Amino acid sequence: MSEELYSLPLYYDIAFTWDLSPELDFFERLYERHVPFDVQRILEPACGTGRFLRVFPTRGYVITGYDRSPDMLAFACERIAEAGLGEMAEAVRGEMTGARYDREFDMALNSINSLGYLLTDEEIVSHFRLTGEALRRGGIYVVHIACALDCEPDPAGDTWTMERDGISVTTTWGVVREDRDTRLSHQLCRMEICDHGRAVTLVEPHVLRLWFYEEFRDLVARSGTLELKAIYSEKFDEIPLDSHITGEMGNLYYVLKAIQHSDDRLSEDSAPGRQQTRTDGDWGGRT
Repeated sequence: MSEELYSLPLYYDIAFTWDLSPELDFFERLYERHVPFDVQRILEPACGTGRFLRVFPTRGYVITGYDRSPDMLAFACERIAEAGLGEMAEAVRGEMTGARYDREFDMALNSINSLGYLLTDEEIVSHFRLTGEALRRGGIYVVHIACALDCEPDPAGDTWTMERDGISVTTTWGVVREDRDTRLSHQLCRMEICDHGRAVTLVEPHVLRLWFYEEFRDLVARSGTLELKAIYSEKFDEIPLDSHITGEMGNLYYVLKAIQHSDDRLSEDSAPGRQQTRTDGDWGGRT
């Protein structure tokens, strides 16, 4: 994984922080539809500068994020403290293949293809297994990724400009080449930064996992702790699970549900006074 972009947290935060309200509304609709209990505690692997850590608490959720970058974490912790969110949000050091929690969370999310920095099947399965173990049975993990393109990638990529407090960041991010043999997507990030009149240019290659839908489903199943329940488009419309999924559809939201383990079943069966919970087929309000 390239490192320079992730050692510039302020510029990264400006470039990748936009109005998250539509996405939060969407997540709350997912809770209503797919989670059989009230969602209160959220986990964010690869939380970066903490853009979600700063907004979920405004809706009453408690959120924990972890990231491998000390620079990103320091920035996230500073912003959490500035906002007075210390009792509702925290950012800690952690690797996606090693962070362990024991059934503490109701929902987890992984945004804008951060999962793609796990390059091997073994790393991905390990992460899925650990994240599934961190969720209450019936909780969901929302993964935001794009699959391989059917056509050749557009070398121009996508370009957008964000501004904050006298700093302007124009970012171009595109796929340079997709290597189907190695399952690697070679991408390029270019940032043109104007920081109070001072010009800074960052050009950095990134290598991410090249996703194929059927392989993704298999890796989820191999975790033994999660199963794919639904897919949603960039516009938050549901996509049938038997669809032909390609990169031309953009970054899609995959809803993975934490499934029951054999040891969970034994524990619940032996516990007195078990309560029944709502299933996916019940579209009523939260219980």
